[in-house]
Amino acid sequence: MADSVSKPIYLQTILELTYGQNREQVANNQIAEHLHVTPSSVSNMMAKLQESGEVDVEPYYGVTLTPKGQQLALRLTRIHRLMEVFFSEKLNLSSTHAYANAIHFDHHADEILLTALDDFLNHPTTCPHGLPIPDANYNWEIPPHRILNTLPDGTEFTIIGANEDVELLEYLELMGVTINSTWKFIGRMPFSGPLVIESLSSGQQIQISDHAAHYIYTN
Repeated sequence: MADSVSKPIYLQTILELTYGQNREQVANNQIAEHLHVTPSSVSNMMAKLQESGEVDVEPYYGVTLTPKGQQLALRLTRIHRLMEVFFSEKLNLSSTHAYANAIHFDHHADEILLTALDDFLNHPTTCPHGLPIPDANYNWEIPPHRILNTLPDGTEFTIIGANEDVELLEYLELMGVTINSTWKFIGRMPFSGPLVIESLSSGQQIQISDHAAHYIYTN
């Protein structure tokens, strides 16, 4: 993604990286990595968002959304994820393509379109990547979850969500890791290597990088 990323996308990214924990701090380098922009671009945008009252910046620690920023981020996230559902379920796009295209449409939708789309889709609660969709009052329920790279060896688990990063989604698609698939955590390869997981349906073992596993949510 280019360094000309818009303010709404930054707000959505901060919300997503905290998985809804609005007082959790997000480091600038996390945001830069997620959006594929330079750290200086993030610093410049955080200064603008702080000036507009949408984030609190604590130097050397990270940023948090203010109530104003949280409300806007929830609205944008609701629009974006409803459009993802529409593109995926009604236009038969892959979940990765649904995400990539929703970015181009979501920031300008008004409440009339949003309500009509929600009704048409029968009020979905999650997007194609398993992430929760805020309701009409911009409330959402974050399901109990664990992060894949924190599981003990031998744990059986179900994939319930994955962070919305186009490179991560393409990676998971390539590896055959899908929402609601069931796996067993075998262990880590030596020398801080990748994680080995085994499909409970096919018995196939695959390796997932530790970095990717940090953004995959399980039950």
